[in-house]
Amino acid sequence: MSGPYPDDNAAYRQQPVPRPREPGQVTSGRAAVPVPAPADPFAQGRPQADPLAQGQRPADPFAQGRRQAEPLSQGQAAPVVTSAPLARPGTFLPDQPGGPPPGPGDEERPRDRTGPSGRTSRLRIGWHAVPRAGLRRMTAGQPAPAGLLIGRDQQQAPVPLRLFAPEPVRVTLVGGVWAAQLMLFRAFAAGARVVVVTTEPHAWTGFGERATGQQHRLTVVAAEPGGPYSGTAQTPLLTVHDLGLSGPMTSPPLGPWHSQLTVLRQLDRAGVPALQEASLVVMQRLGGDEATLAAAALKLRPHSGQLLQSMNDDMMVLIGDGDDRYLFLNQTGIEQQYIGLPRR
Repeated sequence: MSGPYPDDNAAYRQQPVPRPREPGQVTSGRAAVPVPAPADPFAQGRPQADPLAQGQRPADPFAQGRRQAEPLSQGQAAPVVTSAPLARPGTFLPDQPGGPPPGPGDEERPRDRTGPSGRTSRLRIGWHAVPRAGLRRMTAGQPAPAGLLIGRDQQQAPVPLRLFAPEPVRVTLVGGVWAAQLMLFRAFAAGARVVVVTTEPHAWTGFGERATGQQHRLTVVAAEPGGPYSGTAQTPLLTVHDLGLSGPMTSPPLGPWHSQLTVLRQLDRAGVPALQEASLVVMQRLGGDEATLAAAALKLRPHSGQLLQSMNDDMMVLIGDGDDRYLFLNQTGIEQQYIGLPRR
C-alpha cells in the first residue's frame, strides 16, 4: 500500500537487532563495555554451591588406586532382588557354604539343627568338622607314667618312682639325709604321712613343719613303732629307717598303702641285705668300694661301677623294674630354700 507515510515495517527491518545484554556489561552505543562485578561483602559467610547440584562431580583423590568395576558379560545377570526375609545373624543352613562341610556317614544327620525353642542353633566361631573316617584314625596319646616324680633323664623324659601302691613297697636309698628329705618333700605333695625312725633325731627336727606348715605330717621316733599300719590312697603312710649303715634288724610288717624307705648313709656289707630285699634302689654318687659292692649285690652290668662313681651332685640312679635309669633331680627353688643345694 502506498501513502504519504513511509513503510514502517521496512524501516523496522533495516534497523539492527540488539543483542541481549550479558551480566557485567553495559552498552555504550552499539559496543559492549565489560564492567567488573561488584564484590559481594557476604560471600565469605555464605555456603558454597554444591557442585553435585549443578551436575558436576568432584574429583575423586582415590580414583587412581581403586579397581574399576567390571561390567557384566553377556552370560551374567544382575542379582535378583526379592522380598525374601534375610537370615538371622549367627545362623546358617546346612546347604550354605558357611556351615561345616558334611562328611562320610553324615547323611543320616538331620538337616535342620534346632534346639528346644525350635530355632536354628547359633554358628560356632572356629567350627571345624571332622569326617567320621578321620575320627576313627585319631588315637589318644600315651598317658604319663604314674608315680612320684624324682627327676628327668637325659631326654628330659620324666622318671617316676612308684613309691605308693595298694600293696606294700620297699625302697632303699644309698645317700645322705639331703636326698631322703628331697624325696619326702615331694611325697608330702602326694598327701603322705611320714614316720621317721632314726638314731639322729636332730637331723629331722622341724623338717615336717618347715615343709608342710603342719605338725602331724611327720613324726620322729627312736624305735620302730608297732604294726602293721596302713594308709589310704589319699593319705599313704611312709616309714623311713635312718639307722646309719644298716637297715632294720627285722623287716617290719606293712599294710596297704604303707611303704618303707631305708636310708643307708654309707654302703658296706651290713647294708647289703637292705639292697637285696628292696624292690627299688635309689643311689647317689658312690665311692669306689661302694660301687663295687653295689654292682655285685645288685648284679649290675660291668660298666655300671664306673657310672655310679661319675654322677654329678644333682643326679641319682634308679635301679629296678628291669632297667637302670640315670636321672637329674631338677630341684626347684622352693626345694632349695627348704632343703639346700644337692649334696651327700
